[in-house]
Amino acid sequence: MRLVLEDFDGGFRIGGTLVTNLKYADDNVTASSQVELQELVDRLHQRANEFGMRINVRKTKVMKVSDDPTPMTTSIDGELLEQVNTFKYLGAIFNEHTLCDNEIEQRLLQGTV
Repeated sequence: MRLVLEDFDGGFRIGGTLVTNLKYADDNVTASSQVELQELVDRLHQRANEFGMRINVRKTKVMKVSDDPTPMTTSIDGELLEQVNTFKYLGAIFNEHTLCDNEIEQRLLQGTV
């Protein structure tokens, strides 16, 4: 990932700190626009190829957090990545509306089992 982010100027700020990626195992999450996301995906794809690796398009998903309902069109070698409305990261459920209703509901259900 260090090589992918070399000379990358994108990202977003959390509490004044520039965040260019969040990593855990094989998960990578971040970009402040579709253009930035496509650039990161292209960089990752290029670097992976240099090391004889490939990104599994069927397992790779994108999620847009925005009020704009326009679907994203992020691709790898012309193959569109699936856009999802929610995903689980480090045990927490994230959704496209930044609401945590489902997360709270799931945690409450776990406490009653």
